[in-house]
Amino acid sequence: MPVLLYLALTEVIVLVKKPELFLDKTLVFNRFIFLFAFTSIFLLTQRVGHRVKSLVNIMTVYALLALLYKETAILNQLYYPVMDPVLQAWDEWLFGFQPALQFSESRNHPVFSELMFFGYFSYYLLPLVALSFIWIKMPQRLEEFGFVLIGSFLVYYSLFIFFPAVGPQFFWDAPDNVIDARGLFSKIVKTIQLHGEAPTAAFPSSHVGISIIILLWLKRYETKFYLFLVPTTLLLILATVYIKAHYVTDVIGGLISAPVVYLLVRKCYFRLRKLMWS
Repeated sequence: MPVLLYLALTEVIVLVKKPELFLDKTLVFNRFIFLFAFTSIFLLTQRVGHRVKSLVNIMTVYALLALLYKETAILNQLYYPVMDPVLQAWDEWLFGFQPALQFSESRNHPVFSELMFFGYFSYYLLPLVALSFIWIKMPQRLEEFGFVLIGSFLVYYSLFIFFPAVGPQFFWDAPDNVIDARGLFSKIVKTIQLHGEAPTAAFPSSHVGISIIILLWLKRYETKFYLFLVPTTLLLILATVYIKAHYVTDVIGGLISAPVVYLLVRKCYFRLRKLMWS
């Protein structure tokens, strides 16, 4: 349901702002992929239990979110100019300098650098770790968590369209926008950025927002596991600025927006479930 609503929203945006994009090859291809994925899941999971079907559904959509993420780099061009000069100004006003530049320069020891890159890489692992834990320990909550996770991603993608910002790694010129890869995790992150990142999605930080939302959900149902993930999440928050993916203002935006997005999406889940069962 969240994906269908998001796809409908983007089509409305295209029709209103730039109708010629309606038949854009990338957008059409992405929607075909989602249609194919949903049809395949429906046909292939007819004889499996609800628990397995829910996991397959969530994992498939989670994997395909990368397509919708890259779309925001196309759609947010409809709302240019980018906000980066404003975000830089806010960081300058708060600190008197650019933290995304000074942080990595003042803490450039290889071990610390690698720790930061590990923190950033954990962003890709946290949802999978949480999903695995819930599937094993709380399978009755899997559908709820999947809805909250996917729905939250899509809320942030919507914000990226209307608040276009690309972040220091895309907005600044070299060498200010890069950090040398000197370890395993730094090289992994660099590879992911090369093939998966796009000039979009800086404000508010979904890295921060999604990570906090996962913690908020887990805190409600499983305090011990929630506490286990807190240190990694703190590293992730620091890392977003250290590797120049975000301004501190983006991080603040992620921290403020996360509880709002969490409560909104979770409320939508229970409303929809009530409608479906009534």
